[in-house]
Amino acid sequence: MRQGLALRFAMPLTVALLLLGGNTFADTYTIDPTGVDSTRGESIWMNENGNNVSQYFAGVVLITLTDTDTHQQWYRDTLCVDLFTDIYVTQTYGTTVLDPYEISGRNLTRVSWLVDNALTNNALLPTQSSFLSVLPSSEWVTNSAQGAGIQLAIWDIVENNGDGLSAGSVQASTDPNHPTPPDVLYWANTYETLSTNQSSGLAFVYNNTNLLSGTRVQMLEGPEFADNGPMPAPEPSTCQFMLVSLAGGIGLWFRRRR
Repeated sequence: MRQGLALRFAMPLTVALLLLGGNTFADTYTIDPTGVDSTRGESIWMNENGNNVSQYFAGVVLITLTDTDTHQQWYRDTLCVDLFTDIYVTQTYGTTVLDPYEISGRNLTRVSWLVDNALTNNALLPTQSSFLSVLPSSEWVTNSAQGAGIQLAIWDIVENNGDGLSAGSVQASTDPNHPTPPDVLYWANTYETLSTNQSSGLAFVYNNTNLLSGTRVQMLEGPEFADNGPMPAPEPSTCQFMLVSLAGGIGLWFRRRR
């Protein structure tokens, strides 16, 4: 008799929790790339897929995140981790904040280590987390050459597994009239070397989509921020599994007490 009561209780609870889970964990945010930080990045020439091109900007991209329900906003900085996919400044996109390990095959945990240690320091951005860099302050990104260098290194890490800037789809410019700036190249090589065999999961990945078409746009990655704003949340399927397990556990508890 009590077992039947437990099962009757657990099943409606399971359904209710699944429905609740869809609302509890599905916060909706938009992202606006509002501009670039010219103190931590610059325009450079580079080689993309065998062609020497002028890259409008390589470095820190400034973003605004907005909660579409409350309209609260947060201001953060990021780097591009998706060289061959476009995103446009002053346009609004949908975004989901993810942990680096949730994106497979892109080396985003290695990028996270660079972001955590070279881009994060509380002296520059007090709203960032209290993560302490293992690098000396001279290797933090504080000028345009370092900003462009870390961005170039990240593109090579993501697209070519960090095979160096003389091979693959991401290389230094070979045009003698428009070479990749030597100081940028120096820092790109430095950041690639420093991040070899390193990994971290503390950065935030912004997985962005076009609000009208739902198509993917450029993905960004930036430091972990302690600003009470959007941060990675469990995937809906994970949340639902946890809720179902909770309901099942309640049912089992009732059965054991009969």
